[in-house]
Amino acid sequence: MKRKKKNRDSQIAVSFDIESECCTNITAVIAGADEAGRGALAGPLAVGLVVYPRELFSHPPEELLHLVRDSKKLTHKGRIRALACIQIHALCVSTCLVSHRIVDRLNVNGATEYALRRLVAGLSICPDLVLMDGNFRLQVGVPVKSVVGGDGLSLSIASASIAAKVRRDSIMERLDVRYPGYGFSQHKGYGTAFHRHRIVEMGPSPVHRRTYEPVKSMHCPTLF
Repeated sequence: MKRKKKNRDSQIAVSFDIESECCTNITAVIAGADEAGRGALAGPLAVGLVVYPRELFSHPPEELLHLVRDSKKLTHKGRIRALACIQIHALCVSTCLVSHRIVDRLNVNGATEYALRRLVAGLSICPDLVLMDGNFRLQVGVPVKSVVGGDGLSLSIASASIAAKVRRDSIMERLDVRYPGYGFSQHKGYGTAFHRHRIVEMGPSPVHRRTYEPVKSMHCPTLF
């Protein structure tokens, strides 16, 4: 009988291996960054940035290893628990929200770069390197290393993904109260069938992105 192959995700756990490989000296400061809301049809883009102490790279706390994952693989309660743990162990946990207007004006990659520039500029300790989930070429004032699938590999990036997701979800829940009927608290602005149907039925809200479909084809006026 042939053995079933193990799921690839079960063999790979987030760690500080990438951070350790990138450290050129014992004083190197490595930050992890990730975004939430990139493909959403409404609401802001959120970018998170997390910096851990260098000494944790070789001896990560067990609770970090246990709780921190790619934010998309955690429940809301799991993200809240993980964020509390992250805030205990990290030197810095910071998030930046970029409005839907700026996303429309700069496009989503430009908005990501804009947010990351602001985050780096606001740090009390300037990182020597930022590890960013995805495949980007960003100019933010410090070197950026793109890591495809980084939110499932790097503890710093996964932590940033959790911080960004928690911050953005809280904003979308508030927007659901302000603009009822679209279901923002359920789908968080992403393009579910229900959400798209409500856009067509009700028209776009003031927080829908005008450069994203289906609003783009509705020829709604831009708001920036």
